[in-house]
Amino acid sequence: MLFNSFEFLIFFPITIIIGNLLKNRWQRLFFLLASYYFYMAWQPSSIKCDARETTGIGYWVDTLFCDYKINAYVSILLFSTVVDYFAARLIERSEAGNFKRKIYLIISLLVNLGTLGFFKYTNFLLGLLNDINVWNDFRFENQDIILPVGISFYTFQSMSYTIDVFNGKTEARKSFLDFSLYVAFFPQLVAGPIVRAETFFRDLDHRLTVYKANIEEAFCLILIGLTRKIVFADNLAKVVDSTFSNYANLNPIEIWTGALAFGWQIYFDFAGYTDIAIGVARLFGFQFNPNFNFPMSCRNIADHWSKWHISFSTWIRDYIYIPLGGSRGSVYTYIRNIMITWLFAGLWHGAAYHYVAWGVWQGVMLLGHKFYSGTGVALTLNEKGGRTYDIFARVFTMFCLAFGFIMFRAESMEKAVSMMKSLVFLQNSGQPLWRWDNYHYGILLLICFIASYVFSKRQIPSILKGNPFKFTAFVVVNIYLLLLFGVTESQNFLYFQF
Repeated sequence: MLFNSFEFLIFFPITIIIGNLLKNRWQRLFFLLASYYFYMAWQPSSIKCDARETTGIGYWVDTLFCDYKINAYVSILLFSTVVDYFAARLIERSEAGNFKRKIYLIISLLVNLGTLGFFKYTNFLLGLLNDINVWNDFRFENQDIILPVGISFYTFQSMSYTIDVFNGKTEARKSFLDFSLYVAFFPQLVAGPIVRAETFFRDLDHRLTVYKANIEEAFCLILIGLTRKIVFADNLAKVVDSTFSNYANLNPIEIWTGALAFGWQIYFDFAGYTDIAIGVARLFGFQFNPNFNFPMSCRNIADHWSKWHISFSTWIRDYIYIPLGGSRGSVYTYIRNIMITWLFAGLWHGAAYHYVAWGVWQGVMLLGHKFYSGTGVALTLNEKGGRTYDIFARVFTMFCLAFGFIMFRAESMEKAVSMMKSLVFLQNSGQPLWRWDNYHYGILLLICFIASYVFSKRQIPSILKGNPFKFTAFVVVNIYLLLLFGVTESQNFLYFQF
């Protein structure tokens, strides 16, 4: 179910009204059932009710959904929940140092990573084997596997729980209902943020009171989330789709525009989703941490990743980078740990070479910044460069990110390389450089950059807090933008595919 759909407009108020009428376990059970219903409303592209499969698994998948509105893929979510619930309980029951503790943790990790690997990486691995097979003409065929929506998010969330129980950072939940709700709670289920167990259970056990100020803040988050998605992301999608489908006939300025537009599109799209998720959760008495903090106008790549998809960047830091050794040890060890972490980040986003290249590029940029920031040049410029150097650093970071945006968005590495060559004038499309049909999008991106720089000093809810005039103006402006510039047809959120 999409946040920007008519179905959610009906689902949400019904859920919040009934949910607040119920108490204790009945309330939690209702929230769990509502979350499963929310998930099952997603229809995979494989399901075609007007042309059903007649044999095999496809028949049962189509029949369950078309006749009974039961999405068979919800069984994967339930399977992951059951495995991690019992794994965590068994880990906690085992004494410290007992070898069984590691066995239970390994089972949890293998089940989650194995499930994720099968659905997300089977065809990638088969393609990799085909590419390295130079001895004969045998080739594996692609398998018809549909990636369940949200699987990357709920498996990571569930795995972090068992790891934290193993490390003694949190207690294993005795209630299967409570743990199931943690994994499946609908606001963050399909596209994050990745919520830690200690945060969720803290609020589940001691539900936050929802006061008038909290309702206003949540409403602002939901409203700005819809504006970011429907007004900005979905409109920027037009120039992005046009650029990436017609790149061979565009000049470098037009490709730069499309690459930067995609960066802003995915930011508005993903930040919009998490704004809505956090706002909705707050109305249910849960306080999730912000997932974005105006990352598109940062001075450097490290600052960017401290403010972009924060729940994911902290996840890979805590569960991959630090266990590898972090920055401890030699320079070689530090470089190795950074590159392994970001290679993993690239693969998490997608099973394709261009996602791997994107992850490697993030690691290279982070290493470049790390070694540059310790030089005398950097220290002098930071001390004496003033506003000029500050603005230059932010613009330079944005242009470096643009290469990563192309790798992330391109359907293949060949396409990404061709477009990146055009960015640095190494490939000539034959189009005159002065032609810039999408100049109006360039102006919009400049406005977004300036606005991001201004608003990065303070979070929007804190700006509006306790000021009725600013709150009213904020609501009026956003509704005006939605009505005047909003894309009316519901569009999937980009991170649904991950």
